[in-house]
Amino acid sequence: MTVFGFLLRLYSYVFNLILCLFLLGVALIANASHTIPKFGMLPFTDENMIRGVLTLAIVGLVSTLLAATGIFKYLFPVWTAIVLFLMLKGFIFSHYTFANEAAFKGALWLTFGALGAFFGGLWVLKSKRW
Repeated sequence: MTVFGFLLRLYSYVFNLILCLFLLGVALIANASHTIPKFGMLPFTDENMIRGVLTLAIVGLVSTLLAATGIFKYLFPVWTAIVLFLMLKGFIFSHYTFANEAAFKGALWLTFGALGAFFGGLWVLKSKRW
């Protein structure tokens, strides 16, 4: 396995792990405080927002941990594709408005990060050669 491939996979695991832990934290805090998180970029209604965010967090954590441990690697590229799709659709190809230029730049950086994580997710499927 090349160093580039190893670093790309590692980046993808870390990116998705941080994203899923963030989503899990938001869902748990929102549920405990009985508030609805305002994620206008996600395709969930206000009634289903907490459940949707929690579902995304759990599916992402499970797929990332299964791939990182080598138990089941085929779900992880699908997960990274879903993350990239949701970010592109929610941030770029929707009517979502940004508060200012810095928020837009942050969303672009996050989307580029998801693109890199997607390529790392695809790299997981590559067979290991030692």
